[in-house]
Amino acid sequence: MPLNVRRVQNGCSRFVPPHWQEDNPVQLLEEQVSENGFEGIIGRSDAMHTVFDQILRVADTNATVLIMGESGTGKELVAEAIHKNSSRRDGPYTTVNMAAIPNTLVESELFGHTKGAFTGAATDRAGRFEASNHGTLFVDEIGDLELTSQAKLLRVLEDHCVTPVGSNEIREVDVRVIAATSRELEKMVRDGEFREDLYYRLNVVAIDLPPLRNRREDIRLLAETFLEQVCRTNDRQKCVFEEDLMDYFETYDWPGNVRQLRNCVESMVVLARSTALTMVDLPPMARNGKPVRAPHFDIPKGFSLEDIEKVAIRQTLDRFAGNRTQAAQSLGISVRTLQRKLKRWQHDAQTRFHLDDCGSRPV
Repeated sequence: MPLNVRRVQNGCSRFVPPHWQEDNPVQLLEEQVSENGFEGIIGRSDAMHTVFDQILRVADTNATVLIMGESGTGKELVAEAIHKNSSRRDGPYTTVNMAAIPNTLVESELFGHTKGAFTGAATDRAGRFEASNHGTLFVDEIGDLELTSQAKLLRVLEDHCVTPVGSNEIREVDVRVIAATSRELEKMVRDGEFREDLYYRLNVVAIDLPPLRNRREDIRLLAETFLEQVCRTNDRQKCVFEEDLMDYFETYDWPGNVRQLRNCVESMVVLARSTALTMVDLPPMARNGKPVRAPHFDIPKGFSLEDIEKVAIRQTLDRFAGNRTQAAQSLGISVRTLQRKLKRWQHDAQTRFHLDDCGSRPV
């Protein structure tokens, strides 16, 4: 089916990319979501499956998308996934980072300029909008765009036309814009730092990426995937994580999110003393934060170390109403370690009875 053929659904016409043809587009896209991720975005937590679902639903539209999330959460990967699964997939995909461009050059970068428009403009130059014609433009760190340029960007989004700096010529563009920010745009709007009309124009569809500390069940998968990739690209022997190191990974807060985790893994592999990575190999950048600490327990006389461990786990589970994820986080261990201990104790009836008895004793 040609790209310009439209399908009528619910009274509305929409472009249909050729690779979808007459099949259900959402169904076809859902088949691409594997157990471990989608389009290079790694994750199998509920939070990430929500993100994948949003990508699938918005991909076959021309809607403007605003991707929000802390630095290092993977906003550009989401933008790429939307483009690759859209009707514009064969068109150009270009990116621009507002935080990396001086304010004096923003309009030239976005809309282009003519020769002699300003000092240093030796030739005519097309801007990112024209370079993205019939494709997608990803505008990263949109919150860093100054107010004057915000007004001009809004006009382009509304009129689909650009005027290069130094020219009166109006040029039509057909560009889908995906914006991203690590800043709180709503607060910036309230503080008068970001235009309210532009905020609502960008926020047609909002995708909020969770920080890594809110998707701890993905940390092991991410770390092991990065480990395999880094060993391969750096021509290193295959390495493995010791379990205590992985426990630390799963309780550390990762302020730099997925980017920090990947950089941490790469640093460890490059400087590794052996193929077994341990806490000794942990780089300083991952030692500054504090992992979640276990609660304090006074040790009664006559209790063995295993008794104390059982009581700590039992009381922590009680405090979190049986929620193993929250209990493990409070204890400073991984959910997998907690489940392994509970399973071992569950198979020993005598230990179960003893654990119940211990739970009633003051600590």
